[in-house]
Amino acid sequence: MAKHLHIISFNVPYPADYGGVIDVFYRIRSLHDAGVKIHLHCFQYGREVAKPLNELCEEVIYYKRSMSVLNQLSVKPFIVKSRANRKLLRNLLLNNYPILFEGLHTCNYLTHRKLADRIKIVRCHNIEHDYYTSLTRGVKSPLLSAYFKTEAAKLKRFEKNLEHATTIAAISEEDKNYFSSKYGKTFLMRPCHPSMQVLAEEGSGEYILYHGDLSTPENIDSALFIIQDIVPGIKQKLIIAGKNPSKKITTAANQHNSIQVIANPTHDELQLLIAQAHVNLLPTRQATGFKLKLMNALHNGRFCVVTPEMVKGTGLETACIVATSADEICTILEDLMRTPFSEKDIEKRKALLEPFSNNASIAHLLQII
Repeated sequence: MAKHLHIISFNVPYPADYGGVIDVFYRIRSLHDAGVKIHLHCFQYGREVAKPLNELCEEVIYYKRSMSVLNQLSVKPFIVKSRANRKLLRNLLLNNYPILFEGLHTCNYLTHRKLADRIKIVRCHNIEHDYYTSLTRGVKSPLLSAYFKTEAAKLKRFEKNLEHATTIAAISEEDKNYFSSKYGKTFLMRPCHPSMQVLAEEGSGEYILYHGDLSTPENIDSALFIIQDIVPGIKQKLIIAGKNPSKKITTAANQHNSIQVIANPTHDELQLLIAQAHVNLLPTRQATGFKLKLMNALHNGRFCVVTPEMVKGTGLETACIVATSADEICTILEDLMRTPFSEKDIEKRKALLEPFSNNASIAHLLQII
């Protein structure tokens, strides 16, 4: 007998072009391939109806996210209140199938009495209040900073509703330990991703690459760190590639002849940049969630140099070269640029990434539903 599952997604998970929706989309595809009948509920804001989802799901239902400023006045977090929709509740009550809530964002009805007897799994993409607290760092706008602080406080209170979940699916060991200590009933469900096998190539590349969504505060901060603290200490060419690079990045990069900024590369163009780079440099100051761009770089690129925050609690520490300071990163980069990526490096990478396959990720979820 086929298994059925409701999935409530915080956004339309196609195209799968940024971290959160990459995880959602490839989990949907993996569950579909495992024979699960998926009833997908998407909150829509800034994204079109995605017909390719129809091929993977029994049904796809769209709900408009309410961006009214009045939602800011709620005791619930804005990211939750703006996704409160009675139509969603009615659709969930049409049958008795298990429900997967993708992120705390989608948990408005987690505590509803009419869903009390349902199997309810909450996929926590990170510890949301920690993430929103981290967003306040480096924000110059007092209004935006106040929003992040208020939202963080609301999320910390709202998180207690996870007591009503049947189980919590944490994205990393670090997050698993946190949720387990507070609510018990937590298992590790590593993120799903498009990389089915290790495709890294032997040999050497001619540049260092940083990639990501270049409009987000976290990635702007990382790019500026590289430009201001790393580039002056190295001789090699650096490419910064990604979506919608902020003016801060382009202005800073223009001060250096060795930096090339590639705005809005296509998926194939970005994959080629990752594959041909000698080093994928991925620093971050935020040890939150699980960085899917790291999985992409490890499957498709050569050497990966990261800061401790990038790999904290992920289990990927040994697959990367971890550096704690700008000076250390510069020294490592100089050494690596003289070192070819070998067949031995590729075989080691394959062995380390085996537990991170999509099939391994969804195995426990399949048992629950």
